[in-house]
Amino acid sequence: MNINFNLKDFLKYLQGYKWVIIIVPTICLAFTYFFVKTLPKTYKSEALISTGVTQQFQQAVVANGQSMDNFKLNQQFGNILEIMRSKRLLNGLSYKLIIHDLKNEAVAFKSYGPLVQKMSKVERQEAINAYTSMLINGAAISISDNEGKLKLYDILNESGYDAQSILKNLLMYRNGESDFIKVEYSSNNSALSAYVVNNLSNDFIDYYLDLGLSSQRKSIAFLDTLVKEKQAELTNKNQELSSSSVKVAEAMVSQKALEINQQRLIDIQTQRAQILRSISAIEGSITEVNRKLSGAGGYIRQDNGGENAMIINLDDQIAAANQQYSNSNFKREFKNKIDSLQKIKLRYITSNSGSTNSTVLKQELINQKIKLETDLASAKSSLSTTERQLNAISMQSGSGDGLLSVRTNNQEVMLKKADLASKEYNDAQALYEQNSIYAKTMPRMTLAEPGLQGPAEPSKNMLYLGFSGISGLLTVLLALFISFILHPKISTAAQLQNVTKQRILGSLNMIADKNKDLRDIWKNTDDIKDYTTYKDLLRSLRFELCEELMGDNKVLGITSLSKSEGKTFLANSLAYAMAMMGKNVLLICDNESDLLSVLTNKSTAQKQKFDNEQKFESFLVRKEIQIEDKITILKTNPANNSLLEVMDGKSLLAGFGILKETFDLIVIDIDSSHDMFKVKEWLMFCDKFISVFEAGNNIKSEDLSFIEYLAKQKNYLGWVLNKTKLAEA
Repeated sequence: MNINFNLKDFLKYLQGYKWVIIIVPTICLAFTYFFVKTLPKTYKSEALISTGVTQQFQQAVVANGQSMDNFKLNQQFGNILEIMRSKRLLNGLSYKLIIHDLKNEAVAFKSYGPLVQKMSKVERQEAINAYTSMLINGAAISISDNEGKLKLYDILNESGYDAQSILKNLLMYRNGESDFIKVEYSSNNSALSAYVVNNLSNDFIDYYLDLGLSSQRKSIAFLDTLVKEKQAELTNKNQELSSSSVKVAEAMVSQKALEINQQRLIDIQTQRAQILRSISAIEGSITEVNRKLSGAGGYIRQDNGGENAMIINLDDQIAAANQQYSNSNFKREFKNKIDSLQKIKLRYITSNSGSTNSTVLKQELINQKIKLETDLASAKSSLSTTERQLNAISMQSGSGDGLLSVRTNNQEVMLKKADLASKEYNDAQALYEQNSIYAKTMPRMTLAEPGLQGPAEPSKNMLYLGFSGISGLLTVLLALFISFILHPKISTAAQLQNVTKQRILGSLNMIADKNKDLRDIWKNTDDIKDYTTYKDLLRSLRFELCEELMGDNKVLGITSLSKSEGKTFLANSLAYAMAMMGKNVLLICDNESDLLSVLTNKSTAQKQKFDNEQKFESFLVRKEIQIEDKITILKTNPANNSLLEVMDGKSLLAGFGILKETFDLIVIDIDSSHDMFKVKEWLMFCDKFISVFEAGNNIKSEDLSFIEYLAKQKNYLGWVLNKTKLAEA
């Protein structure tokens, strides 16, 4: 589909349907007027509820030092509005309304329906009792309540007091950014409107207050239990932490003592190593002295073996005494024994000296040995004491480091648990206090402004009428727009060229006169504008065709998409226009029988026939024609369906050869695309041909194949847009 929307073309298209555009909205207005004339008056009542929600949020902002959370605030108002629309509240309102009407028909908000009218007083009282019971118990109503003899569910629906019917006329919303909720209800009774908004508002306030208090009591009870649990848990954790701290302190003291013992152990081990080195040095010195005393190296004489042996024996006794002296922790009695043995040894040495020098030397060695032996005994005694201290300290030292590390880690875990328990307790305590304060200072909803009975609402009849008229107008315009888009009508040469993608030779305006005479058109001297314009446009088309019909190109065919596009009148006009240039023109057609038909555009029944009427078939046989003035008419025989059935192609070509020698121009009024085989046959003998399209028509899908066929022909010149309106020419 080729959609080419042009506003100017669309406006011109609408001009053709101006009466439809006027009549349809008028009908809509008339229908709406008679409909709204019977509409009852509407009464609206408004109630205003103060919620206190905004004040509550502002207090929270001041207390916490945070910014206002508008999302939570809007969410809170949304929850309130949903509660007001709940079935529980609406059902309660429904019960109150129906009970009010059933108790006294005189003050009923609405007239009784068929179900209530059929009920007796006893049945009405039973219905009142049933609705009252459902109101007190907060029971919901459903279709199952129709199972008894009282159709409780149907009675509510019939009266228009069911929840859905109430919601249709009920409007509840937050009043701007304020703390108030507005409740509006519209009905045909001012008392009913006020009754609905006031009862619904009061019921909601009571229900919301009970709901809030119940929720707060449950929250406070739960938080109180939670605080006690967290407090007990915190106490246990603190006790465990305290016990762990004592153990850690003891472990730290033990660790300090252990560090001191380890330092002493290191010092004693160092001292023991020094004593061992001293003992080793003393023993080496004693060995050297003994070697000298035995005469090695010629230090002393060895002439008295018995005395020497006695001296050696005394040395052994002295060594044993030194050992006993050291082991006894240096008791005095062992010291005396050592001194006694030293004196005896000294006498033997003195009595056995052979010479003064030998005696002196030997005495020095003996004194040196005695001193060394004493030092050795003292060193060994010190070594024994050091080893006992070392063993005692080693027994006191143990794996204290690991125990302290484990106890320290346990204390850190307990400390974290205690901190966590403290935090949980503080959070629970703060939440409990916050809820307690909120329960005491919780905002109380109030009915700030009750609903009152007021006058009827201004009539909206004019609004309905305006809406109806505009809707009707828009509907017509939309329908015409869709029709214009889906079925585009071609009115200009540019549109035709855009659709066909082919050359446009020219356009001719429409002449309204059905019995138009070509002679009058050409003789017109600006008296009739249609004639003048048509003549000028025809001359322009004639100029375009003359450039193409030069030399041996003398045969011009004219075809169209349909039969009513004006190709015959165009063929007649072109023949007359060419004759005006002095050319001998032959017009071949099947609609015009004589020259008078061509000139006057009148049917055969309305005019006198010429005696010299000729037929194209007669010419083909006789090869004779009659020429009158510059235009000659040859009529085809409509009874023949095919040109090639009259005579073979060679004879036809020969006949056209004679015609081309006789006439300056041959114009053939060819059939339309509906007789495609005839078009193809005639085009075999045309040097050039054009097609005609009537302005205001549209190109259908079945016409596209014919347009494609035209585009493939080498001798095709293009389109002529016919019957255009004068303003478009």
